[in-house]
Amino acid sequence: MQFTATCAPGLEEALRDELVALGLHKVEAGRQAVRFDGVLADGYRACLWSRIASRVLLHLATAYANSAKTLYAEVRRIDWSEHLGPTQTLAVEFVGGNDAIRNSRFGALKVKDAIVDRLRDAHEGERPSIDVNEPDVRVHVYLKHNRAQVSLDLSGDPLHLRGHHRDGGPAPLRENLAAGLLRYARWHELGPQGCPLVDPMCGSGTFLMEAADVLRDRAPGLSRERWGFTGWLGHEASTWQSLIDEARERDTPTAKVQVFGFDQDRTQIRRAHQNLARAGLSNDVSLQTRELADFEAPEGREVVPRGLLVTNPPYGERLGEEDEVVQLHGLLGDVLRRRCTGWTGWVLAGSPQLAKRIGLKPKRKIEVRNGALEARFCEIPIRDQAVARDT
Repeated sequence: MQFTATCAPGLEEALRDELVALGLHKVEAGRQAVRFDGVLADGYRACLWSRIASRVLLHLATAYANSAKTLYAEVRRIDWSEHLGPTQTLAVEFVGGNDAIRNSRFGALKVKDAIVDRLRDAHEGERPSIDVNEPDVRVHVYLKHNRAQVSLDLSGDPLHLRGHHRDGGPAPLRENLAAGLLRYARWHELGPQGCPLVDPMCGSGTFLMEAADVLRDRAPGLSRERWGFTGWLGHEASTWQSLIDEARERDTPTAKVQVFGFDQDRTQIRRAHQNLARAGLSNDVSLQTRELADFEAPEGREVVPRGLLVTNPPYGERLGEEDEVVQLHGLLGDVLRRRCTGWTGWVLAGSPQLAKRIGLKPKRKIEVRNGALEARFCEIPIRDQAVARDT
């Protein structure tokens, strides 16, 4: 079988490395996607264990689509009776386009018609109904030039929804983006070695929760109850159950707290406490209300680097005025230099200008997209001297 795991822009390298570490085969990164081959259990494993992927798709067919009529005919040739019955529900997600099919809603309609007509002919007039929210089967079509990749969406809901009903508050960071950034920061290697992780502006706690899950070796999909394959006729329930059993055995609470979160906003700290409690992580993370200017790093461990500081400082909406945001980034740089010497900082900066205001020279900048915003994840070896800031 052929699979595609989709991801946010900038996370392709992190997702590729994660899927290789999961033991998947023929892993190849593309644009906002990573492809791999395997048996159905491999697709299930990616759904259950990938912290970074947005969706996992099972390839069904490649359809020639130089016109709407051709797309309809090609999709109708697929034996849909192998995938859903006439009394089940269906949804179609259509991405991309070409000169003949420029509207995604129109493309989705043609695909839906082809599937429904094929099943109606095979079942004496009975046909699936449409349910865009919780369908039994969700079909994904990606059209580029005259080729349409027709896939089954194994994920169902997007994979960043971990099943904890997290309250993100203002300017939330998606879970799979946070997980991808943590992988770039090598937390999956450093955390198990005893390295501490600190977020001095933790907000609702997304970095903290993802970091704690890595230490626990807890599958990010373990709390989800519904998947895209739940109502699929090809679902292998015993294969899935064996993976769930394995994941439950691996989930081990941490013996000692290594993840620390601070924020000056008491409302955000209260929100983070509630999110951690819902995720069963209250004993794995330490939270405190503290002004950034009063930040002190926890005692480092006897490892190199001594610790990781990973944070997503406000860059507009949460603080409002641009001057305040600029001053905040400058203060962050001063705090890092004075109180985290020898650590490695990773800062998600909303612009090159804000990155410069930190005043510590980045070793590496990774371009990612945080929602609609183009951002840079900056690796900053924290030394005791700042670089000159632009005036």
